[in-house]
Amino acid sequence: MGRNLRKKLGELLVDAGIVSMEECAKALLEQGGSKKRLGELLVEKRICSELDIATALSNQLGFERVDLKVMPIEPAAVEIIPEKVARKHLIVPVSVDDKDLYVAMHDPYSYEALEDAQFASGYRIKPYICTKSDIVWAIKKHYNLKASLESVVEGMASHQKVEVVQEVQDDEMDIRDLKKQSSMAPIIRMVNMIISEAVEQRASDIHLDPTSKELTVRYRIDGFLRRTFTLPKWVQGAVISRMKIMARMDIAEKRLPQDGRITVAINKSMLDLRVSTLPTKSGEKVVIRVLDTKNRCVTLDQLGMEQEERKAFLSLVEKPQGIMLVTGPTGSGKTTTLYGALSRIQSEDKNIITVEDPIEYELEGIGQVSVNEKIGLTFAHTLRSILRQDPDVVMVGEMRDLETATIAMQAALTGHLVLSTLHTNSAVATITRLRNLGIPSYLIASTITGIIAQRLVRVICPTCKKEEKGSREDLEKLGLEDSFTKGLKVYRGVGCPSCGGIGYRGRTGIYEILLLTEKMKDLITNEAPETALRQTALSQGTRPLVRAGMDKVLQGVTSMEELLRVICTDQNFGTVLPGSAESDHPDRAELREVRSAV
Repeated sequence: MGRNLRKKLGELLVDAGIVSMEECAKALLEQGGSKKRLGELLVEKRICSELDIATALSNQLGFERVDLKVMPIEPAAVEIIPEKVARKHLIVPVSVDDKDLYVAMHDPYSYEALEDAQFASGYRIKPYICTKSDIVWAIKKHYNLKASLESVVEGMASHQKVEVVQEVQDDEMDIRDLKKQSSMAPIIRMVNMIISEAVEQRASDIHLDPTSKELTVRYRIDGFLRRTFTLPKWVQGAVISRMKIMARMDIAEKRLPQDGRITVAINKSMLDLRVSTLPTKSGEKVVIRVLDTKNRCVTLDQLGMEQEERKAFLSLVEKPQGIMLVTGPTGSGKTTTLYGALSRIQSEDKNIITVEDPIEYELEGIGQVSVNEKIGLTFAHTLRSILRQDPDVVMVGEMRDLETATIAMQAALTGHLVLSTLHTNSAVATITRLRNLGIPSYLIASTITGIIAQRLVRVICPTCKKEEKGSREDLEKLGLEDSFTKGLKVYRGVGCPSCGGIGYRGRTGIYEILLLTEKMKDLITNEAPETALRQTALSQGTRPLVRAGMDKVLQGVTSMEELLRVICTDQNFGTVLPGSAESDHPDRAELREVRSAV
């Protein structure tokens, strides 16, 4: 490096107010008799810090300053620059983008370093500015990745063996270098541990959340996300790369969302993992849906229905034709209920076909089709083809649009039993939703046989279950008063090792089953409003969700707090508005239904 460039650095530091003219001149004189660079001398004499110099260079040259201890470094980038070159010039490759290689360096004035890096890689070099100590640390970590990762996963490896049943082949993507890094034993052990631990804790989803300083792993258990552990930021690139390779994704694409799937075997159990990536400011966020396609399809007995609910449910699924709809928000168990119905009516003398997005559970003896909108295989298109396959029962994963709903209703009119789902808050609200889609009321009345609204509530952990008195505030939210609840016993979980300190373990369903009687059908045909339909349904014995939930509370299955979370946040069932009389409340019939149960 020439003397004029050293002077430029000194002037830069003086202009930035980091060092004085006298300190700079003294350091330059001292440098003349040594081989040390000006920056090194200033740091040694504690006139300024490495961070001061890096910040000043970044401001002057316009290059971004990075912290390698919190910035994800791609294994593919590390493979491009040989370790010998990295150590010689104190540079660390960070990421690859098309023909550009982003490299962290503490001396951006070093043309020799830039030229050697470009020659060794064949890429255009885009510099980042970093402190020397960070670069030394990063070289030690990332060029000795296997040893470094071993220290991270030591004691973390799961006892369960995770075997990838189908993994991408080398000739499908130009990822040989990256796969070499991501297939290291420590990375495989780390990813296997993340997956197997999720299965052991009954997680439905795995979240890998990059932050500015770490990679957080969270599991969704019983509907709630729980932070399980964190990993150092520098392993983020290798872990996410391993996930993407397993899911047959494009490793080089980091700017667009991607979807993939992995089939793995854990303790002889086959799991289907649906992988989704999303680019964020701190790196790619990965969410994995865990589906045990063969072993977790619940039976009708496991749905949590009461005897009367089960009887009404069977009356719907055993009809030869018509439409049964299951409604509720996302994650309320609608598809699981439909699978329970299919497992009940499945037989050799029935041709049952499903169209789903995606197929969540595999059922022997049932034809299952997964939609693929990229090639035009939509719900509506598939449903038309299914009707030419002589079906007895058709399950449509979701009625998303007018076309799908119309075809499903035509199928019901021509002698087929159709099972499907909708996103609505209550059974009666489904009628309004279908009208809004554009379905004529007379067609709704002539095809729909029943509607089931449902929610999932967490079950109190039996190990730490404890009796308590329901708070007045909670009772008032449900429209219940002390005079109606004398002697009321409610329970909660205090938390124990069995439930992970949460107080709940597992979930069960609460159901509102609306059977469309002749009177209900007449009201629907005559365009009766939702309020009139609800009052008629209640008068004919339909048990609202709040009543079903209160029964679970009284039985000690779930807690008052959990019922309020699931029910009242959606519909305010039973809530008495301030300043209004009970007789004026639109849901007064529901209040009486609940109170009669207490």
